[in-house]
Amino acid sequence: MPQAKLCSPSSVTLRMQTRELTALVLTLTIAVVYGETGFLLHTRRIQDNPQQIEPEVEALVRSSFYAADPVVLSFPRWGGNNSSPEIPAVVSAQLQQKDSNVISLDLTQANNETEIIESVANLVNLLHSNFDVPLDRIQLVGFAEGAHLAGGVAAQVQRELGHQLPQITALDPTSGEDLEHKLSQTDAQFVEVVHTNAEGVGTWDQLGHVDYYPNGGQTQPGCSSDSCSHERSFQLLAEMWSPENDFVSALCGSVESLGAASCRWSTHKMGQSEGSGIYFLETTQSSPFARGAYYISFL
Repeated sequence: MPQAKLCSPSSVTLRMQTRELTALVLTLTIAVVYGETGFLLHTRRIQDNPQQIEPEVEALVRSSFYAADPVVLSFPRWGGNNSSPEIPAVVSAQLQQKDSNVISLDLTQANNETEIIESVANLVNLLHSNFDVPLDRIQLVGFAEGAHLAGGVAAQVQRELGHQLPQITALDPTSGEDLEHKLSQTDAQFVEVVHTNAEGVGTWDQLGHVDYYPNGGQTQPGCSSDSCSHERSFQLLAEMWSPENDFVSALCGSVESLGAASCRWSTHKMGQSEGSGIYFLETTQSSPFARGAYYISFL
């Protein structure tokens, strides 16, 4: 009768180490190919020292995340991170107004649109399911390509949970031609879009319930480059979210008719979470940007 062949402890250990090494190499290979989406938490309590967080229950419990405060997810340009100027602009604008959890994305290593959208949508689901954060307390803000990524996340959350997120603020979105998901007003209950560099880095396309075209939407006062006009969009955000918001706007019939003389001036202000249509307004070239009642005589 043949004897059973016994394996020495050293050979068993070697095989286990080999399997573990293979799994590690596979994990690293996947990370290199698809990249990873990073998350940084900003609150008033840690405003000078934001925390890098993992989208896991235990990691969030140990962080400064406070489930009773509203959540703002900030999407930078493609490949952007905390060093990109749009991130501190969003953080500052929100935390000036109220206690909040501002979670910014680090897309430095992320190079796959589907992975980014799935990763952020999973975080939203985690906050809603495990921390009882109501969906109507979660707002998305996206700059450039980040506006379309925000729309993709909102659309996926709607498919998975059956409810829409309340609002997306899109800051000079790009055309979105190179992305699978293009922002639209169906992505959230309310989608507002600020166009500051159409025909440059941004787009003329109406993508939201409300589309604002400050100074005609193409070139901004004091700017001599596309990047300057493009980035003006997030520089306007602090005043848009302020109780002293004075971005008085005029309702226009079409993008072709943008202008002080051809649009109907109203009491509507850029940044109000309501309304629909195309709006024109004028700003100054530096903060404070709002011209307020400058054009009230046109009412």
